[in-house]
Amino acid sequence: MEKILIDTKDNHLRVALIVNFAQNVAPNNITAHNVGDRISVEILERWAKDERIRKAGNVVVLVTPLLASLAEGVKSQNGEACAIRIPRPNEEERIERWEYNRSLNGVQFDKDLGSELLGRITNGLSLKQIDGIYLLAKEQRVAITLGLIKEKKQEILETEFGDRLKVKCPKWGLDYFGGKEYLKRWGKEINDNIVRGTWRRVPMGVIASGPPGTGKTFFFECLAFECGFNFVEITNPRSMWVGQSEEIQEKIFAALDDLSPVIVVEDEADQSETSRDAPSGDSGVSNRLRQMKFKFTSDPARRGKVVWVRISNRPDLIDSAYKREGRSDDTIPFLMPNADEYADIFKVMFARYEIQTDIKDFALFAKTVAAKYYCTGASVEWMVLEADKYAGRDGADKVKDKHLEMALSDWEMKNNPQEVDRQIMLAIEGSSKRLRPDNWEEVLRDVKSRLYGEQVSEQSLAIFPGLEKRKVSV
Repeated sequence: MEKILIDTKDNHLRVALIVNFAQNVAPNNITAHNVGDRISVEILERWAKDERIRKAGNVVVLVTPLLASLAEGVKSQNGEACAIRIPRPNEEERIERWEYNRSLNGVQFDKDLGSELLGRITNGLSLKQIDGIYLLAKEQRVAITLGLIKEKKQEILETEFGDRLKVKCPKWGLDYFGGKEYLKRWGKEINDNIVRGTWRRVPMGVIASGPPGTGKTFFFECLAFECGFNFVEITNPRSMWVGQSEEIQEKIFAALDDLSPVIVVEDEADQSETSRDAPSGDSGVSNRLRQMKFKFTSDPARRGKVVWVRISNRPDLIDSAYKREGRSDDTIPFLMPNADEYADIFKVMFARYEIQTDIKDFALFAKTVAAKYYCTGASVEWMVLEADKYAGRDGADKVKDKHLEMALSDWEMKNNPQEVDRQIMLAIEGSSKRLRPDNWEEVLRDVKSRLYGEQVSEQSLAIFPGLEKRKVSV
């Protein structure tokens, strides 16, 4: 093979040597290298520097699903080897493929599924995977519907990226998120900018903070649905093997680029990596992973394509470099709902779980929950599901007032109220002013009053009747 590549005779044929699955020929895992791997790496490095191959007009192409999986020596040839990333098809290419499949007339399409909508909701899929959905529908003699597309897309993405990412196809939009109307307006503004293509107005990243159960993760899942984005929950890339943590991290970043446009949720962001000042004892792995993430999350080319959301109950523990503009443009506080928002959450929870009920007005229940004060949206969700269980025990098809009343009386606070107040205070103080609720000053004053023993305001007592009883002694 080398003789053919270096042949510079006048009548020689030009050759392109294509090596598929090159990561198996020259793997990056140094500890696993055997003699054969080392020889393969040495040959490829030598070919990259061989002027005779260039003069002969020949080329060697290494094909791999991930650049990080190739041996470092093969990649770092100072311009002798050039890395070219082949991206997934964009929306226009997906639309074109769906139009072609439609023209075959082999499958019936749902009347509401136009080619443009199909191109949008199949983001993250390759053309081959799109064809696979079409051929499956043809083989099973079923129509292509929105439900079928979402089901098959979820299966494909879980199979392809499940070892690195938790990929979800959102089911609900912002109409299924109870309360927080000011945040919904912010989310719809982002969606409008995406539709118009004004990427500069879309945040690079977001920090969402507040007590557990206030709907931080679910809000961004709903936002992903509204924007037509994929939704991903990221996992820790660290590995016990030398060099594998960096490779896994690069795999994750490559997958996010393939899945774009995507909303990435990094839950418990304050605990996802060690502090810079903490002794790591990992030969610099933590610092390298941090630098890789800094570079990825601040790349302006990804604005409007990858929105990185850091979720935390303790935003004060997140590295300050992640908080700067250009990595986290918006910081959102998720606080306890008020009485009006509780009523909306009750209504939404019954709709989300498709639970039948005779209850028409949730205002009285909302007032009861507000009096408990430390109830979150997750608490209301639990109450609705408990009420449905009570209805089932009574043999009732619908939840009645008495069932929900029993569920409310069953609820008890499990979190430390002092810790919850501290989380509320931190969420407000570190947030973007325009994304705070209208009564944020009142809430902050009352939280500090409970933490530091001052007087609770009359306005807050009117909104939360049980507030004064919940004072925390420090």
